[in-house]
Amino acid sequence: RVNVYLHRDRAVIGLDLSGESLHRRGYREAGGRAPLKENLAAAILRRAGWPKIYAAGGACVDPLCGSGTLVIEAGMLAAELAPGLHRGYWGFTGWRGHEVESWQRVRTEAEERCREKAVRPIRVYGYDADKNMIKIAIENARLAGLADRIQFTACLLHKLRRPPEAAGLVVANPPYGERLGDTRVLHHLYNQLGAKLLEEFTGWQAAVLTGSGELGKALGLRAHKVATV
Repeated sequence: RVNVYLHRDRAVIGLDLSGESLHRRGYREAGGRAPLKENLAAAILRRAGWPKIYAAGGACVDPLCGSGTLVIEAGMLAAELAPGLHRGYWGFTGWRGHEVESWQRVRTEAEERCREKAVRPIRVYGYDADKNMIKIAIENARLAGLADRIQFTACLLHKLRRPPEAAGLVVANPPYGERLGDTRVLHHLYNQLGAKLLEEFTGWQAAVLTGSGELGKALGLRAHKVATV
């Protein structure tokens, strides 16, 4: 597909390489009111060191998982499930210069890496207070091919308990008031999240995505690294 963007007397012509946007993995048929893009979730997990933590035997926990994007992306990284592996169409397959054999070789290598990891436990857990969101997350995990390998549980934040693994990563994308909720109300949520990290996850790593510096301070924890995305 050829895209042409017109603005006043200027035209920008682009050739569509992918078809649908690359950040869409194809597993998320439903999401919350402000779902996190899949590629951003994967970037957060990599920045937080999840692949290294998993390789060392650690677990990943999202205490506010919503529709499960961070949890599923963590599972995909652990399982070496290549993004788009189950995708049925790519824009470049319609090119005259498309090398079918080369593309099939790349896909086969990705499938083999995934099969090699299929017997290893993933140790990824998602929790949310909303039972309906947990149902959506479970369905999204099924579509991603991870239904039996990651766990979702309906659980209030103050009742959350650490899984059996001794170490790992807590990652969360709590609402921050710009699109969801009210900042004054959310202040308590961040307080509660910070307290839960201290209470249950001492010795673990934690990564929290927020669009509000003030709410970030409400965690009551000092960040050893701050990244802007």
